[in-house]
Amino acid sequence: MTDSAAITIIDSATSSSDLAWEAAARGAPSGTSYLVLEQTAGRGRRGAGWSSHRGGMYFSILLRPAIDARALFGLSFVAALAIRAELAACLGDIPVLVKWPNDILADNGKICGILIEARNGAVVIGTGANIAHVAPSPGSKHLSTSLQSLGGEQVTPEELADRYAAGLLSRVSNYESEGFEPVRLEWLSHCAHIDSMMRVSLANMQVEGHFVGLSADGALQLRRADGSRQEVTTGDVELMG
Repeated sequence: MTDSAAITIIDSATSSSDLAWEAAARGAPSGTSYLVLEQTAGRGRRGAGWSSHRGGMYFSILLRPAIDARALFGLSFVAALAIRAELAACLGDIPVLVKWPNDILADNGKICGILIEARNGAVVIGTGANIAHVAPSPGSKHLSTSLQSLGGEQVTPEELADRYAAGLLSRVSNYESEGFEPVRLEWLSHCAHIDSMMRVSLANMQVEGHFVGLSADGALQLRRADGSRQEVTTGDVELMG
C-alpha cells in the first residue's frame, strides 16, 4: 500500500470513480486519486444518482490492497471511519455517526455517502461529502445536511480530500496488517441507531428487528421479535418508530 495519494483535481467529469477506473486500466498505482469539482453523472449504491453540483467533495481513490478478496468488504467500514473522523474534526461537538452500510450522518442528517467497486484485484472507493452544497439523498429516510449548514469549519473540497486521503491510506494499511476486528469495534463505537428497531428491505422480503451489532464479516445483526438473530449482508435500512 502506498503511503501517499497523488490527487488529480478535475473541474468537471462524469464521476471521480470513472476517472479512477480509467487510471486502473492504464496500470496506475495504488493511491491514485481524483477530486472532481462537479460531477455530471455521479452515482451511489445500486445505480442511484448522486447530486454533484459545485460545493461538495467528490473524491475517488484507486487501491490495490494486499488483502484476500474475502476481506474487501471491510474497506467500506474503513473508508466510513476515515471520512467520519475528518468531518467530526470540522464539526466539533456535533455528533457525526456511521450508518450501515455506507452513510455518514451529522446531527441526524446525511452528510456523506460512500460507494466501493472492485474489479480484478483493484478497488475504487468513491466518496461524496456535502461541504456547502446539500445533495439530496434519493430513497433515504434522512434529510441531507452539510458542513456549511451545520456551522462547521469551512474547508475547501481540496483540503478535505487531502485530509481524508491521508487518513484513509493509513487506515487501509492498518487493516491490511490487523484485520477487521479493530475496525468493527471502532465502527460500533460511532454507529447510529444501535438497539433501535429497524426494517431492512431485501430483494424479495423485509426483515424487522432490533439492531444489536455488526458481525465479523460486516453483516448487520438484528434481534427478531422471537429472540432469534438474523444477519443481513445487503439491503436498504429504515428506522422504525
